[in-house]
Formats: sequence, C-alpha cells, structure tokens
Amino acid sequence: MNSPQSSVFRSILKSIFVLVAMCSSVVPEAFAGTSPWVEGPRAKARLISGHTDGADPARRLVFVDITLEPGWKTYWRTPGDAGGLPPSFDWSKSQNLASANVMFPAPERFTDKSGNTIGYHDGVVLPVALVPANADKPISLVVGLHYGICKDVCIPVEAEIDLEVPVNDVEQLPAEAIAALDSVPRAQDGLRPEDPALVSASAVLEGAAPKIRIEARFPGDAANADAFLEAPDGLFLPLPERAGEVGADGLVAFEAGLAADVDLAALKGKPVTVTLVGEKGSSFATFIAK
Repeated sequence: MNSPQSSVFRSILKSIFVLVAMCSSVVPEAFAGTSPWVEGPRAKARLISGHTDGADPARRLVFVDITLEPGWKTYWRTPGDAGGLPPSFDWSKSQNLASANVMFPAPERFTDKSGNTIGYHDGVVLPVALVPANADKPISLVVGLHYGICKDVCIPVEAEIDLEVPVNDVEQLPAEAIAALDSVPRAQDGLRPEDPALVSASAVLEGAAPKIRIEARFPGDAANADAFLEAPDGLFLPLPERAGEVGADGLVAFEAGLAADVDLAALKGKPVTVTLVGEKGSSFATFIAK
C-alpha cells in the first residue's frame, strides 16, 4: 500500500512535468567522457563515463551527475514518509544496451514540518553499471531522467541526456564519481571495517502492535547512525526510529511501527531490505517478513 501523502505528492508533481520540461536547456560545455550539462530549474544533470582500476571488463560504468542550487535536495529511490519523487530512468532510446543497473549512494534523513524524507542535499552522483548487447561495440547511451527537487517548494525536473560509451574507456573517473561508487552500501558478506553490520532483523505482523525491529553494530560514532526500510511491489514501510540508547559496543536498535498505512497481509512473506548508514560506511541486508 502506498502512503496517502506520497500518492498525493506524486500526483501534484507529475501534473506540472510538462511546464518544467519547457524550461530545460542544454549547456554546451563538456570534456572527453562527459556529456554536456542539461540544465533545468534549480538543477542540472550530465553523464560521466570512465574506468576504475580492476573493473569488470564485461561491465561499463557511467554516472548520472545531478547538481542542485545550494539548499535544495533530491530523493533516494524510496523518498520517505512525507512522500517525494525519486529518480526514474528511461533507457529505451539507447543502442547496444542490454541492461542498466542504477546504484544509489548512502542517503540521509531530512526532517521538517512535512515529515521525514530520504535523499541528498545539493545533488548526487548515481553510478550506473551498463552491460552492452555486443561487447565489441560502443554503447550509444540515451537516458530520459525524471527527478524531484525540494527546498521551500518542490519541483519536478526532467532531462534527456546522451553519451557515447566506448568499448575501452581510457578516461580516468573524476574524484566525485569514485567517491559516489565508494558510498554505495555494501552487502553483509563484503563489509569494510567502517561499515555497519546487521545483528538481527525481524517483523511482527500480528497483534496489537505490529512492528519491524532492527539491531545493528555501527563502528565509530553511532550518534547519527540511521536505518531505512524497503519492501517490493510498491508496499509502503515507515521510517524506523531509534529504540533506546547506543550500546557500549556500538549496538543500535531501530523499530518501525506497522499499524498505520501498512498492508500487513501483502507484506507477509515478502523480502524487506534494510539499509544501514553509519559515520563513514554503509551496508544493506535483506530478510523475510514473517
């Protein structure tokens, strides 16, 4: 079940997409491995390609670079309790592209009078792993990008960006692209020392107080540690809240009450993804809601 606030928010934003699209323009500056900026209201976006040492030769990397004016924010793939318009991507105009997997760096929680949202301030760089249909040919990449931005008001933005991605990209990635790739949450079997580790995750779907409880160990300063939940098929899950104080060993507990706006019957048996964001690292895990 989608959050009612989220549904209303999306409806309002989508109704003015056409007006925003008319305001977009292309800024012609670019360098090798980078598309021109496509500029819209309070935001601009471009594509970056390049290579990293030890990269999988069967996979090519590009990055969707979204830059916002100071003070503006944009959304993670799940926007949060207060609703929002997360990025969406249309790759259908591309040539020699078998698949495109968008990866999201660790987000943060924003709290204001409208509620809690999840996203990024001042912009974000989104890594995308491309698989070509024919590994011996370049990819003529075209993406139709739609995303929402907010400050005092919320605005939907759309852009179409294209970039030729060569077979053997010799361009070294800029620092911001490497940092974005490094910030993508890691699975529990591939954690680094600074990444949070999931200790337990469980769901209580029956009774008077259904909830999800998460316990995780956060290295370093756990004061700002956070956790986010996602369910498949558009099922709404609220943001977890802290449950108790930080343990001496960095153990933090979170709970999400499931009584309001959550379809418990539809959630039962579904995989729930937990994203953990710590001081210097992030991770994810999946468990089954039983």
